[in-house]
Amino acid sequence: MFDLLKKKFSGFVDKIKGKEEETEELQEKTEKPAEAEKSMAPEKQKATEPEKKGEKPAEGPPQKEVEEEAAAKEEVKEKPGAEEKKKEEPPKEKEGPRPEEKQEEKKAAEKATGEKGPEAMPKEKKPAKEEGPGKREDELKKKVKKGFLSKVTETIRGESEIKENEVSELIEELELGMLESDVALPVAEEIKEELRKRIIGAKVKRGETAVFVRDSLKEILLKMFRENPGFEFSEKIGGGKEPNKIMVVGPNGAGKTTTIAKMVRLLKEEGYSVCIAASDTFRAAAVEQLVHHGEKVGAKVIYGAYGADPTSIAFDAVNYAKSNKVDIVIIDTAGRQETNINLLNQLRKMDRIISPDIKVYVGESIAGNAMVEQITKFKEEIGLDGVILTKLDCDAKGGTLISVFGVAKLPVLYVGVGQGYKDMKKFVPEEIVEEILS
Repeated sequence: MFDLLKKKFSGFVDKIKGKEEETEELQEKTEKPAEAEKSMAPEKQKATEPEKKGEKPAEGPPQKEVEEEAAAKEEVKEKPGAEEKKKEEPPKEKEGPRPEEKQEEKKAAEKATGEKGPEAMPKEKKPAKEEGPGKREDELKKKVKKGFLSKVTETIRGESEIKENEVSELIEELELGMLESDVALPVAEEIKEELRKRIIGAKVKRGETAVFVRDSLKEILLKMFRENPGFEFSEKIGGGKEPNKIMVVGPNGAGKTTTIAKMVRLLKEEGYSVCIAASDTFRAAAVEQLVHHGEKVGAKVIYGAYGADPTSIAFDAVNYAKSNKVDIVIIDTAGRQETNINLLNQLRKMDRIISPDIKVYVGESIAGNAMVEQITKFKEEIGLDGVILTKLDCDAKGGTLISVFGVAKLPVLYVGVGQGYKDMKKFVPEEIVEEILS
């Protein structure tokens, strides 16, 4: 059941998981060189300390100067007499210029240069302090390591962010997979966009991305199913004098007759008395088939001649139920396509005269999007309260069920899972979603 849809959803989740593992491997590879760089940092810092402080290493005197000094000392040792004479002679005092002469020289200098003293001399500009290479290096490191530091933070916290470029292509693939599984295009697009909003940018614990994505899909599907909640027949059946009338419509070969027999069994188990109106007077052997099922489940079948007016037979069944105090009348109708105008007009007539309390569409879950179009048309013509999907046990795709909720905006009340009278189960959204995502 739902094999194709299951395959598409589980494949999407597995691919997300694979992406997460690839990202983790990449992070590990990035972290290793970063750690090596960290361990090398102290050595680099020692090497760059003189540059950061702007100091130049002390340089010794040039080799040439050292040699000249040594030669000069040799000469001094050879000529001690000359040196002693120089020591004996007292140094002569230099006679400096007189104060008056100094003043005159100063005035002459001012006239020549056109300036008024040292205050007017332009001050030498101090060279601007150049930024040390250490500061620039720090800025570059900050820029380069910004992305890496965020990854390290995520690693420490044990979480990672789901990025659009990592999952965008996978989400598009999921949409195609849903279309292959008979999910209607508007519904597939709705699920895709909702999933994109939920997962892109979300921060998830490492190793739990696949679980997070699966849970997001589960919530989206459950939300869609719960927007059109189903009901049991017993919840709609009143206890008045008039019998409750349930009209069953749908295309040929969808399993209406068998489904009616299953409905009778279900209602009788809940304590209601039931009779059947065989208003399908067009299909050969339709009446005989219904009578056979009626005998099996213990329900009276009201029928007429082949080709008789279907509405008149339904009317007779309602009168029989009134006179015999039968709680419920289930009205069978001829199978018809939404394009058959005459049969749709006949259905409108029955709806107007009989005024059914519950109108149920019965269709095959394997019919795909064609069935969704039929449901929409029947809903427009006579109004519908719910859908019963048959042959769900042989539905390999599963998308029709989702489309009924998304396009027709109707609840699925029951699902047929076999040929036996007990093989009709109430539709439980949680169970179906678990089956789809298993």
